[in-house]
Amino acid sequence: ALLRENSLFGVLSLLTGHRSDRFYHAVAFTRVEMVAAPAASVRAAIEADTGVGLRLLQGLSSRILQTETMIETLTHRDMSSRLVSFLLVLCRDFGVPDE
Repeated sequence: ALLRENSLFGVLSLLTGHRSDRFYHAVAFTRVEMVAAPAASVRAAIEADTGVGLRLLQGLSSRILQTETMIETLTHRDMSSRLVSFLLVLCRDFGVPDE
């Protein structure tokens, strides 16, 4: 996944209640700041403030939509169409308007 500012990363164990057997790996193309939060702390924050849970749900929904868009972009098309679609997604999600 290509993540934007304030995106969630590595939340599978939080949702399942089990440690993930996946290994998460991140590569930054720009300067980033990553903040880690133990699952127990996140659960406690959600229980204390439903707004935290809503923000988490919004972040996860955004990731699901991004995944669906990428699947749609990369399936059932020839290579040049997939490349053009992928570049358009990158422009929409990460592009900066300029003259």
